[in-house]
Amino acid sequence: MRREVVTPPDVYAPTWQFSQAVKVTGGSTVYVSGIMGFRPDGTMPDDIVEQADLVFANLRAVLVAAGGTLDDVVKVTVYVGEDYLAHREELREVRARYFAGAAYPASTLVRVAGFADPRYRIEVEAVAVLAVTPP
Repeated sequence: MRREVVTPPDVYAPTWQFSQAVKVTGGSTVYVSGIMGFRPDGTMPDDIVEQADLVFANLRAVLVAAGGTLDDVVKVTVYVGEDYLAHREELREVRARYFAGAAYPASTLVRVAGFADPRYRIEVEAVAVLAVTPP
């Protein structure tokens, strides 16, 4: 799998830790459904920052089960609730801990009016491309 961050000189620089585009050739694509901040026992904290930490830990666990890592993520969509603005910097710090590499994924952040369950504060879906290993 070959991954190339696309940064055109005539487009504005990323406003935070993300890539404008990621071009991938080869590999096996993994589409990850929206991941929530549930603990393994099915409980969920009320706090958005705690949920975010669990979301990214759960995303990492799903990718490991698929044979990859967070380094294989090429695109994320992050959905946040109404309390996002009050915790923006804390949420950025949580995300940065999980995506600490130089090649950040392409990213979209969407503030939503509500989730499928009122306990949810943040949800993340991702696309990862794993290197193809010979049989």
